[in-house]
Amino acid sequence: MTDIPVPEAGFVTFDVLTAERSETAGELVDALVAESTARTRHSPGFISSRVHVSADRRTVVHRGQWRDAADHWTALAGSRTGDVLTALSGRPDVRAVTAFRGTPAPGIDGPRLGGRPEYVAVATRHLRGRESFDALMDLLARSGAWKRHHRGFISATPHISPDGRTFVNYAMWADEDSYHAWMADPRIFEGQEEIARLEGAPPEYVLCTVAADIAAA
Repeated sequence: MTDIPVPEAGFVTFDVLTAERSETAGELVDALVAESTARTRHSPGFISSRVHVSADRRTVVHRGQWRDAADHWTALAGSRTGDVLTALSGRPDVRAVTAFRGTPAPGIDGPRLGGRPEYVAVATRHLRGRESFDALMDLLARSGAWKRHHRGFISATPHISPDGRTFVNYAMWADEDSYHAWMADPRIFEGQEEIARLEGAPPEYVLCTVAADIAAA
C-alpha cells in the first residue's frame, strides 16, 4: 500500500494555556483532544493537530496545521472550536492564555528528521519589526551549519505572524539527553545574545512533551 503524502502546512496556529494546577492542565489536554478528534479533523484544509503539556505539567500548547489561512478561518466560523477555546481560557484556574496565527518559514532539519519527538520547545519572540525577522532568519540559517548535524535533533521550524512582529520557533528533539546537550553548547548562548538585540519584549519559552497527535480524517 502506498502512503498518502501529507500536504505542507501554509498556516499554523498555536494556543498556549497555563493553569494553576496540573490537574487542570490534564483537563485542558482532554478537552482539546476531544474537540480536535470529534470535529476539527473533519474540516477541509485541516492537516494535523498536536497537543503538548509542559515539563511542569502546568502549561498546555495546542498546535494546528492547515493548508492555508482561509481554511482555518472558515472551519473556525463553522465549528465549536472557538467556543471551546473561549470556555477553556475563561476558567478561573487558567491564569494565562496566548494565541498565535501565522505562516511557517524555511527551517532546519536534523539527523532524526521524521522521528517522533520526546522533547519540544515552543519559543515565542516579540520582534521590533519585519526587518528583525529577516535578520533572525539569517541568523538561523547560519547556525544551521552545526545544528543540522546535532545528535537527536529532529527539526526547528520558524513561524511569523502577519504583522511580522511575533515569531514562534518550534524545535524538536528525539530524547531529553539530546535537548540538554544542545542547550549546553556555547553556540546556543552566543545565538541568544544576538537574538535579544532584535526583540522588543521578553520571550516566552515552553519546554514540553507530546500528549496527542490528531491527523486529518
